[in-house]
Amino acid sequence: MSRKEDFIQAGIDYRMEHGKPMAIGGDNFAEMAKEMNRTKPFEAGAEYGYQYAIDKACKWLREHLGTPAGIPQVKSYNDAINELTTEFRKGME
Repeated sequence: MSRKEDFIQAGIDYRMEHGKPMAIGGDNFAEMAKEMNRTKPFEAGAEYGYQYAIDKACKWLREHLGTPAGIPQVKSYNDAINELTTEFRKGME
């Protein structure tokens, strides 16, 4: 399941546990009920929190990495840091 799908399902679960569902349907209406029960503000908050955490982790990596001596074939230390944080972000997807 992707991060977006996880956030959608978590929002629906939250709505079911703490609020009133907007729709309840059988198998024939499962997708429509799922869409109607989405909690988009919850999803937006989850995505914001995720991006905030990633930004903080990348900032920490930039500040606490040692010298680039152990990183082969890079033009500069900044290139190495940028490449590492880009790969980190891809890995967190």
